[in-house]
Amino acid sequence: MRRLKPVYSRHVVSKSERRRLVELLRSSLPPAAELLERAKRAELAKLRLGPIDLLIIDGVPAIVIRGEGESYPTILAAHKLNLRLPTVVVDMGAVPHILNGADVMAPGIVRFDEFGRGAIVYVADEEGGRVFAVGRALVSSSELSNMKRGKAIKTLHYAGDKLWRIIREM
Repeated sequence: MRRLKPVYSRHVVSKSERRRLVELLRSSLPPAAELLERAKRAELAKLRLGPIDLLIIDGVPAIVIRGEGESYPTILAAHKLNLRLPTVVVDMGAVPHILNGADVMAPGIVRFDEFGRGAIVYVADEEGGRVFAVGRALVSSSELSNMKRGKAIKTLHYAGDKLWRIIREM
């Protein structure tokens, strides 16, 4: 049996489509909008994972755009395009759980930047400081500083998930 390719459509973004994407990103992920405005080349790939588009900036799969207008960066955007977002650093005991798809729990967080509730944040390990996941803050940084237990970050994308494997093949 033949396996379907995970990307079923890919095209270069037109000027008008780029303007539309910049406006979408400006409301949900402002640093990504700036990155797209400066990009030499932008492509849009449609994925079979669901209603998901992948914005490829200068050859790097960078931004995930979900059908309902939600957008967040890939891990590669942090490493290869130097896209800056608030970062939550977790202890090494939390890393394997997050890499299995778990959300980030408050007790595992060692330190963090300032962010608001609902913000997109990177999750990095304590040892090397490498970003290995992307999530949405369930609480603000001020609330997080007083939390002793419970979920703090909803994991959206992590190294080793389906999206990661598709990106690695591109």
